[in-house]
Amino acid sequence: MRRSALFQVFKLSKPNGRKWWKVEGRPTGKRVKHYFVTEKEAKQAAADLNAQVAAFGTQTMLTDEERIAAAACIKILEPYGKNLYDAVHFYRDHLDRLASSITARELCERVKSEFQRRIAAGEISKRHAESMRETLKKFAARFGASHIKLLSGAEIKAWLASEPLAVKTRNRHLAYVRNAFSLAEEWNLIDADPFKKVNGFNDPHAKARQVAILTQEQLAALLRAAAPDFIPYLALSAFSGLRREEIARLDWSEIKLDRSLIDLPYTKSKNRRRKLIEIPANLRSWLLLCAVDAGAVKPRVNVQRALQTSAKAAGIVPWPQNGLRHSFCSYAVALKGFEWTAAQANHSVAMLRKHYWEMVDRETAERYWAIRP
Repeated sequence: MRRSALFQVFKLSKPNGRKWWKVEGRPTGKRVKHYFVTEKEAKQAAADLNAQVAAFGTQTMLTDEERIAAAACIKILEPYGKNLYDAVHFYRDHLDRLASSITARELCERVKSEFQRRIAAGEISKRHAESMRETLKKFAARFGASHIKLLSGAEIKAWLASEPLAVKTRNRHLAYVRNAFSLAEEWNLIDADPFKKVNGFNDPHAKARQVAILTQEQLAALLRAAAPDFIPYLALSAFSGLRREEIARLDWSEIKLDRSLIDLPYTKSKNRRRKLIEIPANLRSWLLLCAVDAGAVKPRVNVQRALQTSAKAAGIVPWPQNGLRHSFCSYAVALKGFEWTAAQANHSVAMLRKHYWEMVDRETAERYWAIRP
């Protein structure tokens, strides 16, 4: 250690107030002075300061207040087996994440823009985008100013747990927030997936809940009650295995009645894969009623309103949620088997066994697949 860096004791020729003794040194090149009443106090202070320089170097000169604070911090960290070095580096990393993180509100805006792009490109359904917007609105209202790098999946799940929502609704919102953070990870806005170890909410009624389906008589009545231009949409929903969004995008040119086949392009498929769907004999007879060479299969009507009108006319009140697709899967499994149904509906066999096995018997299914104009 350089001699000029040491603190030394001097007696003043004139007192500084009542203080006759001075401790002076240049540990960092800049002169530092302290004054004391007695020589003993000055020598002890010089020794303490020199010891501090010897221990920590000339770049770390702590005031009395800082030394007291450091000692208190060390005491707090002791039970955790950590020291000040650990604490400072942990907090520095926290500040780095904070400085490089966008807010939850900014993430919501980016996800909205991405979903608008996907709608324009025909990659997702409007219903999917609306569900995401609903979740983002709630998420932004609660965490808008929070930095996404500092949000944990457990914290977000705890928020949904505190909301007055049904378990199914909580799981839906959790899934969409998880989707938003998956995009954030893809865009390098976060370092890791905060939901990696977060499970969904346990729904005790999910396993006991059965899907609701239409009877053969109800479906026949529905098709008789529907407007002629709406019949192809209903028949495809009941007998093809296509989803509502896929039927809404379907063009008559993609229905090959001469080969009893629907060739759905990958751009219109939910999973972005081309689908070749078999047209059963009874479905072919319904489609022949109003088939044209080209044009949208779905008429220019509000599907939900047209469905409610037809259902009311057929005496099906209330309408079972997703009743046509559930009916297709149930009756197809009973008559045509798991493999055929899985290929048509784009479901796994495990999913079909879980939800649609033994919903109806074979004899009832035969009557369903015999429904014709």
